[in-house]
Amino acid sequence: CPLVRDADGLATSSRNQYLSAPQRASALVLGRALAQARERIEAGERDAASVADGVRRLVGDEPGVALEYVAVVDPDTLADLERIEDRALVALAARVGRTRFIDNVLLRNLRG
Repeated sequence: CPLVRDADGLATSSRNQYLSAPQRASALVLGRALAQARERIEAGERDAASVADGVRRLVGDEPGVALEYVAVVDPDTLADLERIEDRALVALAARVGRTRFIDNVLLRNLRG
């Protein structure tokens, strides 16, 4: 099922209530990082490691956000991808304060 987001782009979760205003602002980097990954892939980037590195850099630049993992995987098998072809799932987990976020973006029909 599609991920539901709040108006500011943060993935909707009951845990969001535990975030301070500055933590919530920092957590928004997660959605921005996934949007950047989507844009790069839709623009033709096919190297999964490069996409993952871009997410790591963007999230890593945000104070107070601890990235646990980022993965670019096959959406059916969850096997790591080296090269992105027709479909990909970009997934991440990160902590902001004591709140753990899991977020992802699914890309399909990439061959046009």
